[in-house]
Amino acid sequence: RLLPVLVARASYRLPYMWSRMAIHRSPGRVGYTARRRWPGPRGAASALVVEPGTPIEDPGPLEHFLTARWGLFTELRSRLAYAPVDHPAWPLQQADLVRLEDQLVPAAGYPAPVGEPLVHFSPGVEVKIGLPRMVER
Repeated sequence: RLLPVLVARASYRLPYMWSRMAIHRSPGRVGYTARRRWPGPRGAASALVVEPGTPIEDPGPLEHFLTARWGLFTELRSRLAYAPVDHPAWPLQQADLVRLEDQLVPAAGYPAPVGEPLVHFSPGVEVKIGLPRMVER
């Protein structure tokens, strides 16, 4: 959807990209595909498939650090701005990575990751982002 990308780029200055995305569900597996449309490089794509496993009943500090985002910081008119982010804790599951074909990380100018990936799955939560306000220095 183009509108959320334009709003995120204009209001929060987030580097969101307009992409064609899809979720593919089959018994025991969830797949995701994304192909960038705008801005370039147009056509950069990613595809991955995971097998969700057992629920993580008591997430540790790493899981909390990676998934608990309660605020968004950005720069607006050369000043630091903050927007509150509200969501319940993510219901996390262990997961196995079955397939990964990625062009999006190098398209963003980053080197390909090395080492074994840390893989988790969540069916998702509703997230609300408040209006940004300037941070006093």
